[in-house]
Amino acid sequence: MNSLIKKLVRGVKPTEQEIQEMLYEICDNVHASCDDTCPVYEINRHEPLNPCRENLGCACFKNGKAMYDFIRRS
Repeated sequence: MNSLIKKLVRGVKPTEQEIQEMLYEICDNVHASCDDTCPVYEINRHEPLNPCRENLGCACFKNGKAMYDFIRRS
């Protein structure tokens, strides 16, 4: 994440891949405990994203691309 902050400060736009990797890292750090550290959780009204069934976890779990796509659609 530090390298992303350095890029932003220098005015360099991060790539989609870099953002997806950062999102993955956020999810990996938070893991299944989901909290507002995760932008998907925060955007989804403080609930894991699960469009299918209850109690199966987040549909974006450890998937930076899915997280990126969800945030873009929101």
